[in-house]
Amino acid sequence: MKVEFAGFENNKKHRLGHRAFTLFLFRRIKFFVFLAALSIAAWYSERWLPSEYASWGLYAVEILGVLCVAYFILIFIETYLEYRYYTYLFTDEAFMTTSGYMMRTEMAALYHQIQNVNIMRSPLDRMIGVSRIVIYMTGDKSVPQNQLILPGVGKTKAKHVQKELLIRARKHFNTEGAD
Repeated sequence: MKVEFAGFENNKKHRLGHRAFTLFLFRRIKFFVFLAALSIAAWYSERWLPSEYASWGLYAVEILGVLCVAYFILIFIETYLEYRYYTYLFTDEAFMTTSGYMMRTEMAALYHQIQNVNIMRSPLDRMIGVSRIVIYMTGDKSVPQNQLILPGVGKTKAKHVQKELLIRARKHFNTEGAD
């Protein structure tokens, strides 16, 4: 028996919103900001070096600048790949998430095992306009295997996903209880 639900199509992959990329980038950018500040400080303090060390100061500033740019390009590419390969889909039996570009991780939450679907928003999430959906399954909620986290979903879309998951969980619970 194939049941089609009104909200999201079955077996159609959904991606995180564009704002999720910004969230993922903000999580990784701290060291880049430190490196950029160090480069600017080295460039600014170069004028106080004695003339015999001026060439070494210029060399240090150039190396720090190249490292800063290279590191930013690296984290930008890594963040884009993480964002690009993070998907979720609704199937007939489970809600599935896929993440990772080198090491792929696929997690599924069977609808009849879903207990709670919470939407959480940190101050950074609210500033960017995204939410984190936490799906708790039967069992101990403190065990990481009993929860599924979907980060970086837009605020409105998160409410739709939460509603859809609860509708499907209720329908699957009712059909199993009738057996």
